[in-house]
Amino acid sequence: MMGLATQWVALRVRRYWLGRNPLRRRSDRLEAAGVAATLILLLFSVWPAVVMGRLAYENGLQAERAGPGIRQQVTATLVQDAPDTVPVGGNDNDTAPESHAAARWVTPSGEQKMGRVAVPTGAKAGTSVKVWIDGRGELTRSPASHAETLAGAVTTTLLVIAGAATTLMLGFRGFTWLLDRGRYAAWDASWAKACGRWRRLS
Repeated sequence: MMGLATQWVALRVRRYWLGRNPLRRRSDRLEAAGVAATLILLLFSVWPAVVMGRLAYENGLQAERAGPGIRQQVTATLVQDAPDTVPVGGNDNDTAPESHAAARWVTPSGEQKMGRVAVPTGAKAGTSVKVWIDGRGELTRSPASHAETLAGAVTTTLLVIAGAATTLMLGFRGFTWLLDRGRYAAWDASWAKACGRWRRLS
């Protein structure tokens, strides 16, 4: 496998190398220049990809933050029973392990709040559950883990690079398609000229 990969790379280098081969046409040199431009632009795309990944990382750090006035966990008390069963996918035999029920909690400032929280199916009124609230005392998502932050930053970086690579490859394919049309037209003209000579000599 490594030998095939090396051979493939060697063939591509030989094909696009700007040497002094007299058989090289103008279109061949333009194609080689297109390869070089594509590679250079792909390298330049790494910088904005890193910037976007950095922004995603910083946003992830914000999502990790927890503490008074930002995001914190409090104890809520159910004020109603949760449903005993919650059908999944329209099948009464398949039930979800969680449902939602109304609950009440007290914010750090002493204000009472109410909302629907996720609880185990069949939980009874009076059951205590832990919920996350934001700085205003409203329900919010739990903090993201640092692993999720890193994964999001890496994914963003790779997606930007992949998007740039896809765009550049499509552009290069379009460029080579135009060059091939010119080559085919030149070949047709050469064959027509050669055929005319052969007719005159016959």
